[in-house]
Amino acid sequence: MNSKHCPHCHFSTVVKKGTTSSGRQRYKCKKCSKSWTSKPHPQILARRLWYDLVFHNLNVAELSNKYSLCERTIRNKLDLYNPSPILPNENDKDVTVIAMDVTFFRRTGGILTVLDVHTGKALYEAETGGYETVWDYEKAIRTLLKYKIRPKAAVVDGKKGVMEMLESYGMHVQMCQFHQKKIIRKYIRKDPILAENRSIKELSDALTHTHRKMFEEMVYVWRAVNYSWLHEKTWFEDGKWEYTHKDSRSAINSLYKNLPYLFTFEDYPELNIPNTNNKIEGVHSELKRRLANHRGLKKSQKIKFVRIFLSGRTEV
Repeated sequence: MNSKHCPHCHFSTVVKKGTTSSGRQRYKCKKCSKSWTSKPHPQILARRLWYDLVFHNLNVAELSNKYSLCERTIRNKLDLYNPSPILPNENDKDVTVIAMDVTFFRRTGGILTVLDVHTGKALYEAETGGYETVWDYEKAIRTLLKYKIRPKAAVVDGKKGVMEMLESYGMHVQMCQFHQKKIIRKYIRKDPILAENRSIKELSDALTHTHRKMFEEMVYVWRAVNYSWLHEKTWFEDGKWEYTHKDSRSAINSLYKNLPYLFTFEDYPELNIPNTNNKIEGVHSELKRRLANHRGLKKSQKIKFVRIFLSGRTEV
């Protein structure tokens, strides 16, 4: 509605007269003394509803009271609104380091997010299946390249295929050191009993407090000292065998194989690469916390929720 002319007498004697409890602007005509409120565009109203839902933690009943609309109308407007997907723009061409990770909301699906680690801005988001694949990550990289964004480095959580794919695109890869420590803990637990496993845990704890050359020497020395222990075998009656300490082998082997990616940030100090994925993990944690307050959302609504959250948290 054009607020410059009175909808009743059609004179241009209109002035502002405060706002309603929901924040909508009120107007008054000085000639006929009648007042009215502005009516926002349906898409604008729907966007406001989603922002209140996501960032102000209002439920449908509270939105109904705030905007003086019935709950059915609120739900319809929430369903009809389609936020734009998160994609890069021409202002993102200077991005040098990205963080990539998938967060799962349930077993059947998750969201892959790409962030600029220096600004925290979301550059890309896409729905994944019940598990993450290399192709999910490659689609994200291809999308960035399509928009002429060529990151020089990426921080990821350590999937071998993903790291090799990123290297094939000419990117330096930093594996999140925190995820490496989680992998070690998965195999030898938090409080290992065996002395050898306790020494593996000490290696893991030293990861974030040392540099490449020293840490590599520590790993090589440990493998040499414990070579015989690692190769102990348990034989069965049918003649088959397995390694006695197979979990310990998996722990130290993961550390050994990931050594080339754990200290990339030291090799390129000019890029200011973080050694962990904490920034994107923090974003995902906040997202899940907000989603937990709205457990009844459908899958399509969760996708909208994610897009509103990622775009809204980085708006200038």
